[in-house]
Amino acid sequence: MEQPEGYVAPDQERKVCKLVKSLYGLKQDKNFDMKDMGLSDVILGIKISRTSDGIVLSLSLSVESILRRFNTFDSPPAKTPVDLSLHLTKNRGEPVSQLEYARVIGDRCT
Repeated sequence: MEQPEGYVAPDQERKVCKLVKSLYGLKQDKNFDMKDMGLSDVILGIKISRTSDGIVLSLSLSVESILRRFNTFDSPPAKTPVDLSLHLTKNRGEPVSQLEYARVIGDRCT
């Protein structure tokens, strides 16, 4: 088993992730009731709007949730995500927390 590309931690290349809860092997013989709740307006964080032209899918709810979680919802919009007057150099600072990065991009394993 190998670490997935992009998730290899320096000096920990031989370590792997431990599965805490299996997604498979769940009991399939449970009984459950179903009911029709009508048309969905949100599925998995994707907002669904129906128009005369068709269906519109939007991630605005997910983006808003991430911005609020990291207290950046009220930040002013930027025309570009980088200051073009800055000259990029090799990072010599502290490494970025992989856990924090995973939280920002929505990794559900954290």
